[in-house]
Amino acid sequence: MNWLLRMPPEVERAEERDFGAERVRHLRHAIIVGLIVYNIYNLTSLHLMADIQPFTVAMRLLVLVPGSLAIFYLVPRVPPALRELLLLGGMFVASLLPLYLLYISQSAYASYTLGELPLVLLFGNMLLVLRFRLALIFTSVTSLAALWVIHYKPDFDPNLVFPLTVQVVTGLFFTLYGNWHVERQRCLTYLARYDAQDRADRAERRGDALRDLTLTDMLTGIPNRRHLDETLHAWLERDGEVLLMMVDVDHFKAFNDRFGHVAGDDCLRRIAEALSTFAARHDGFAARYGGEEFTLLFVSEAAAGGPFIADRLVRSIRDLAIPHPARNDGLTHVTVSAGYAATGEDGVREARDLVTRADLALYEAKSAGRNRSKAG
Repeated sequence: MNWLLRMPPEVERAEERDFGAERVRHLRHAIIVGLIVYNIYNLTSLHLMADIQPFTVAMRLLVLVPGSLAIFYLVPRVPPALRELLLLGGMFVASLLPLYLLYISQSAYASYTLGELPLVLLFGNMLLVLRFRLALIFTSVTSLAALWVIHYKPDFDPNLVFPLTVQVVTGLFFTLYGNWHVERQRCLTYLARYDAQDRADRAERRGDALRDLTLTDMLTGIPNRRHLDETLHAWLERDGEVLLMMVDVDHFKAFNDRFGHVAGDDCLRRIAEALSTFAARHDGFAARYGGEEFTLLFVSEAAAGGPFIADRLVRSIRDLAIPHPARNDGLTHVTVSAGYAATGEDGVREARDLVTRADLALYEAKSAGRNRSKAG
């Protein structure tokens, strides 16, 4: 039963959010068109209500026109619910005013003005497209008022009572049915469009999630080698210096042999998190290169920022104080070695050359005793 009276509230709110501006434009255009056409009936009242013709013109021009223009002004400036109520009020004035004029007119031709009524119903229900629950109120009240005038107006031609009653009832039915049908189709169309958009959004999110999985290292949760390759090539295509740093966990095989692979994985995750945080703090990028090796990218020159960044990075991992009693170099905590190279040196802009130089620098750092950094 609720469906017969209105769209589901959540659908109505969503439709208003997406198409409210479009409805406002439509309503403002319809109000102007309706106002022009409605005032043409000032000419018919000259012939059908000659006894009160000045009064009919005054009521239309001094009551209906200012009220319609006020609604025209307010439609884009009030909340949707109030906007629809303003439209309902305007339609009541537009429908009940002619009925009042018919009732007070003594002209023998006044009853023919009822021909305006179906047009008013058509305008409210089909052109303005009042919300169905409001269209039901508007149409019912207007039709009951018209039937009351037909049956109780003094000196009303009895030969017109039945045909005009049929005219009012059929006008009520057809315009109300048309309004319900438009409202229903509008709701179904919006739901179909919403469903299609929702499906597309879900598919896009699934695609993004799958892409993220292909770019994320499953063990550490940071970007993987593929993501690194894409990012490095993108950075190298831009202007500016790129500093690439290769980082290797010192004596990691001994750590695994002593504590097992589960502890080794935990160690790599802690180091990856620390490197990722470090890179973010310096507007850089961190990825797992493979095994116990990681790669970091920074926008910096090797000479200016390389030593500072590399030394801080090595120290940040040492400060984690992850126990490593299996080392044979006198240290008791996990450390890393780092080698770095930048594009500013010798004009190198090839990813392969940059990685090779940083990797050679990493080899020098490890050969020099580990727990340190070297420039390539």
